[in-house]
Parts: sequence; structure tokens; C-alpha cells
Amino acid sequence: METKVLFYKIYKGRVSIEDYINWSHSLLEKNVTSSSLNILSSFTFNDNLFEVEVYFNRTINELGIKKPTFEACARAYISLLANRIKQVNDHTEIFNLADMIFKIVAMELDDPNELYTWYELSEIIDRLDYDYAARDFNEDDVISRIKKEADTFLKELKLL
Repeated sequence: METKVLFYKIYKGRVSIEDYINWSHSLLEKNVTSSSLNILSSFTFNDNLFEVEVYFNRTINELGIKKPTFEACARAYISLLANRIKQVNDHTEIFNLADMIFKIVAMELDDPNELYTWYELSEIIDRLDYDYAARDFNEDDVISRIKKEADTFLKELKLL
């Protein structure tokens, strides 16, 4: 798990023991190490969250990791969702992921350009779900557009 994604979950109050442990394992896989990171990675999903957080904070201090801004964390989480969109083929899951991106962009970021694209996609998905009148697009068209927008977001993020 990427550090900014973990911090996004911390900011939102949705972090779990699994998130901390998975993050520690991802660092160890990259040959990053510290004494507290080694201890953090040895916890199980059934351990105490507060104890896990103590070792997470020690790890952050030992490795000199600074807390990223909320916006950077939100963009990292959107990247995670966009990558999932590119990987899955289940239409319902793709629509749910697109809706999650829309909600983050609409409620947590202040970028009208991004908002417009994901707002428009959200409206199209709603039309698929609730508008039974004839329309000039189908589910496959919408899936294709969502995947294209996810790819565009990821490419633009690499340019920043």
C-alpha cells in the first residue's frame, strides 16, 4: 500500500489494522527497514489497533516520513481507484469505483476541471440506472468512457 493512500484512510478515519500491516509489508518489499517497521510488520490482523498505531508512528519518525497534504493523499487514493477501474471488467464494480472517484473529487478536492468530467460520468451512470427512455449510449459505451477517463487521470498525474 502506498504511503499517501494509507494517510488518506487515516485522514478519513477509515484506517484498519490490515492497512497498517499491508503498508509495512509493502515497505519491506521495497527493502525499506527500521526496527519499528519490523515490529509493525509482525502484528496480526487481530492485534490491538492502538498498539499498531504506536508502532506506525514510531516507524514514520524513524524513516523521516512527513505527513502528506490531504489533497496529495486524496489524489493518490483516486489513482488507486483509477487503477482498479483499468483492471476490472465487472460493470457494477466499475460504476461503483467511478462513483467513489466522483464523490472524492466533488466533496474533497477543489478542481473544477476534474469535477466536470466525473460529474458528467456520474450523471450518465444515473441515467443508465434510472432513465428507461431511449438514450444515445449503452452500458459498454459508458464503461469505455470511464476506463478512458481513469487512464487520462493517471497519465496527467504522472505529468505533475
